[in-house]
Amino acid sequence: MKALFLSVFLALCFWQGASAREITAEEKADLQAQIARFETALKQGDFDLVGASVPPKVLQHIATKAGVDVTTLRSAMQTQMQIALASVKFLDFDMDVDKAAYKQAPDGTPYVLVPSRSLMETQGQKIEARTSTLALIDDGKWYLVRIDDAQQINIVREVYPSLATATFPTGTMTPVE
Repeated sequence: MKALFLSVFLALCFWQGASAREITAEEKADLQAQIARFETALKQGDFDLVGASVPPKVLQHIATKAGVDVTTLRSAMQTQMQIALASVKFLDFDMDVDKAAYKQAPDGTPYVLVPSRSLMETQGQKIEARTSTLALIDDGKWYLVRIDDAQQINIVREVYPSLATATFPTGTMTPVE
């Protein structure tokens, strides 16, 4: 019986290892392009493009919980971003793809944690926010998700169960002189 248990255990270990894969050079290039588009969109206030960086499965999940369709949710998100950012001026934003951490979920699903920095000004006070942005591939396309809030992390874990045990770094917000 021990031999059977050991054989099944080892087979599962090898099966999980076999499902793991490295991110390809083409996927890395696509990620860099997605990050560049996102940075430009944020700096230019293109909230349609910023919103398009959110995975459709995440949007569908939020819309379902809110009892609305995805189109209505996207419109509401765009309006909320405009309202929230009306009193905030983005002075600088960048994602450091050179320092990105390439990871794999236990099932082999690849994901990337990209260090991100925002410098904002609100009511005359400058604030620097440092966090990581979660980049993940869904249906062959890269999406970016803020993970500096417990609610956002919980949604990601519900929508992508393979990331349920992933550890996400905490962010910081610091006043700047």
